Amino acid sequence: MSNYSYVATRARSRRSRLLPAEAYTQLLNLDLPEIARYIQDLEYRREIDRYGSKLSGADLIETALVDNLAEDVGDFLSFSTGKLREILMVYAERYRVENLKNILRGVNQQMSPEDIERLVCPINQSDRELYNRLYECKTVDDVISSLEDTTYYEDLKKAGENRSQDSLQPLEDALDLAYYHHLVENLPSGGADADIYHSFVQLKVDVANIKTILRLRHRDIKGHNELLISGGSIKTELLSSVQTIQDLVNTLEGTKYHELISPHISEEKTDLNSCVHDLDHYIANRTKRFSYLYPLSVLPVLDYLLRKEREVYNLRAIVRGKQTGLPSERIEELVMV
Repeated sequence: MSNYSYVATRARSRRSRLLPAEAYTQLLNLDLPEIARYIQDLEYRREIDRYGSKLSGADLIETALVDNLAEDVGDFLSFSTGKLREILMVYAERYRVENLKNILRGVNQQMSPEDIERLVCPINQSDRELYNRLYECKTVDDVISSLEDTTYYEDLKKAGENRSQDSLQPLEDALDLAYYHHLVENLPSGGADADIYHSFVQLKVDVANIKTILRLRHRDIKGHNELLISGGSIKTELLSSVQTIQDLVNTLEGTKYHELISPHISEEKTDLNSCVHDLDHYIANRTKRFSYLYPLSVLPVLDYLLRKEREVYNLRAIVRGKQTGLPSERIEELVMV
């Protein structure tokens, strides 16, 4: 039996402790030690204390943020029971996919194991043990070989055979496809809670497909329709016919996505970052609305996790921007509120 009420209450409690939008403006005026002290007074004290003797500056803050997010995801998996836990277990694969992407990037860039580890948020002990082995890999092929006992190995092995020496894109695409196929194939059935989760997954699939078409056509790459995911509200056959960015705008006319991307696309220029930003913002807003309309469902948890991810992203953007000397105006543009 699912414990929706208990877990939703925990999600709402944690949501109330997230940073308000105006706090980011204040953080832009602080230096790195002041930011560390600021977040230590929030939900990150345990992690700041845990790593404070070994790390400092941006490395300390980033490690604390990623570690705290991993703890949150693990907590909600442990809180949940029944169908709710099954849904969250499937959804949580997205964190494993992002972790594997970060490890592949780190190894490809010949980063140290310690630096790669700071980018990764293992959500349980078995993940942590696997990642500890992957950090020591010397090449991308070594990483793939070390994943032989995981569900991602065959997809990565096949994608690796077709990639150029320095490109990770086929591997990252393979991970995303495997995740979304798993998400769609494991949709629950029965009840309003399942129906609203179906709507959420449709939304995620739609946005993923639109981002894929934007990325490919922006670089004038045709085809690659095998990267499109079935299960969204927009049929993959329709998206497969899109040959240019302007075709995509025309194809989406009459849908909710048209008004999100069309302001950023003209014959002269496509602002890809703004398209992606507005699509992500739409997911966040819809999930927030779903969570209020269906309080006894998985949506309050997903709403909280999306907000938490955005908080961690924003704090990392501020910290890394300050470390590299970016002007405050440029850092502010990176922050998602």
